[in-house]
Amino acid sequence: MENRICDLPDDLLLQIMLFVPTKDAVATTILSKRWRFISAMLPTLEYKDSGSGTIGWFIEKSLQLHKAPKLERLAIELGPHSPVDVDVEKCLENAVNRGVDYLDLNLLWNAEPTSFPKSLYTCDTLVDLVLSNKIIVDVPSPVSLPSLLSLSLINVVYKDEDSLAELLSASSALKFLMVERREDDNLTNFTVKVSTLETLYYTGAWPMDEAVEEGDDDDDDLIGLLVIDTPALDDISLFTICEDCCLIDTMPCLDVAYISHVIYPDDKFLKSLSFVKHLHLCLTNSMVGSSTDIKFSRLIEFYFLTKTVDWLEPLIPSPPWNQPSSIPGCLSFHLEIFVWNNYEGRDDEKQLLSYILANSECLKRAEINPIATCNLEERQKEIQSMPRISTSSRLLFPTQINQWFNGYCYRH
Repeated sequence: MENRICDLPDDLLLQIMLFVPTKDAVATTILSKRWRFISAMLPTLEYKDSGSGTIGWFIEKSLQLHKAPKLERLAIELGPHSPVDVDVEKCLENAVNRGVDYLDLNLLWNAEPTSFPKSLYTCDTLVDLVLSNKIIVDVPSPVSLPSLLSLSLINVVYKDEDSLAELLSASSALKFLMVERREDDNLTNFTVKVSTLETLYYTGAWPMDEAVEEGDDDDDDLIGLLVIDTPALDDISLFTICEDCCLIDTMPCLDVAYISHVIYPDDKFLKSLSFVKHLHLCLTNSMVGSSTDIKFSRLIEFYFLTKTVDWLEPLIPSPPWNQPSSIPGCLSFHLEIFVWNNYEGRDDEKQLLSYILANSECLKRAEINPIATCNLEERQKEIQSMPRISTSSRLLFPTQINQWFNGYCYRH
């Protein structure tokens, strides 16, 4: 078996070694001179601390022995028991000098948050950058990341708002941005202004302030301002937004929007989403100052989970209502999939559901998930008796949804 492996060409051995943890790949250097050459030419290096206390020495030594002309990927994860003397800056300098494409740094150690060398922020080969936990985003000037397409900032700390602005403005080709914030990240206002951005995932820090959680609209309770100016965006996900959220203008390219636990949604916020095709909403409180002037002209799929339905007025006349003079276009000509989770069967909910089923001409599938405490059979009969204008639409309940989903997965 050893001879068979050794008979393989170097390129194939390198591909095999990519499936082996870096520590095991480096350990093959003891086999022979040839294996030392193979491990030294790996384009990907991933280091994850196992708590042995020797991670710093191992990273430094293996990087010294690394001879590949280009280091495509470097991933380092330092856990809570990692020694605090690991020279992360030196590792990054090494990676930048080798034209690194992908950097993933997750510092969970007990050291203070770490700044990175200036060379990281002028790396013209970097395509994907992931920074997590004990890291300070301290962006020098000048800064230029012309090749960066994907950026993830997960529970990091920022020197100031200018550092974030410099980092984003210097990423002239950025397509994907993921942000997960911690409550003490040093920023009051968070601005995402990227003209090329296509996908944004943003998760705010949930405060321990009960007044904010209950939806108190006093400006003194606002944590800060979230500004999103991304005209090319086609996919947005916003979770746990306690700031005053301001989406600048409309996003004409928007296809998918996941909105969950936005504390202060208002008319301007909803208007910015008016071009969306697939809308997923989970709101804990009412819309503030909502208006019926907003038209969702491209909406074809709508999922929502909420305790109240009064914020739906921009989409659908709020119950109880008089018969509107015209049916909203998003219902008549676009809506194909409708999902309602935690349906309770209150009078206002019945009126709303009945209105949707009676006026959605293009509806293909309606999934209704009643709350666990209700009489499912009674709710099901009640909903099935509601008239539907779309004769080809399917009305699904929890057991039917599971059957439909399993059948769909089997066919595909």
